[in-house]
Amino acid sequence: MSKGCTLFRDSTNNLNFHDITKALWKDFIYGGHIFAFGAICVAIMASIIFAIPITWDFMLIIYLIFYTIYVYDYFTGAEEDKNNYSSRSEYLQNNDEKMLLATIYGSIVAIAFTYLIYSDIKNMFIGFGILVLGLMYHSHFKSITKKLPAFKNLFVSLVWGLLIFTMFVYYGYQIDISAMVISAFVFLRMVGIQIMFDIRDIEGDRIKGLLPIPAIFGHDKSISLLKMLNIVTLILLAVGVYMKILPIFVLMIMLVMAYSVMYK
Repeated sequence: MSKGCTLFRDSTNNLNFHDITKALWKDFIYGGHIFAFGAICVAIMASIIFAIPITWDFMLIIYLIFYTIYVYDYFTGAEEDKNNYSSRSEYLQNNDEKMLLATIYGSIVAIAFTYLIYSDIKNMFIGFGILVLGLMYHSHFKSITKKLPAFKNLFVSLVWGLLIFTMFVYYGYQIDISAMVISAFVFLRMVGIQIMFDIRDIEGDRIKGLLPIPAIFGHDKSISLLKMLNIVTLILLAVGVYMKILPIFVLMIMLVMAYSVMYK
């Protein structure tokens, strides 16, 4: 084979690899995978705190549940997100709708089979309950945000807070005060994250008539509220450790969170 042909073949292979890598990276960023990995991180955190041996089947279930929720929400809201999340909106609108729906349905089937093989019907009902709540937000619950202040922030955070209870039930552990404290911690952290995201879209939410926290209070007051929320979250963990509800190494989370009170 000539040197020219070899160079052409190598450049073609590199181009294909580059295109594939770029496509995978875009899907990871815009396709709901970040929050799905975040859910696994929450589960791993809980498994360390409570010494629960976490298994791959539970991580797969949690990943697919949160992936399905977020990719569906992103896809159904792609048109509305053009102004604030233009790259994500463009990526999702350029995707094949049938392929995306097939991925969602395939994920749901995989969740069901994993439950049937590795767990039981009770846990499957709980998991699908969370999944249905998440999927129904855009079509059924989003309109409530126009009537009830902060509904979006609280609803989304509640779904995340339930993750701790789901893990306890899945592995047959009794839900106690320590589980409630960590669930409250996850809930409060997600409220803070929701506020940060909504600060970017204050005017857009006001135009749509939505009432998340930043649209109600404005930028400056929302930042102040966010700081207070983070302080309350830190106090929650400190009290949990002081009362010996949580192990002392949970204080490491407080060190990681310390930066969050410096939002501007």
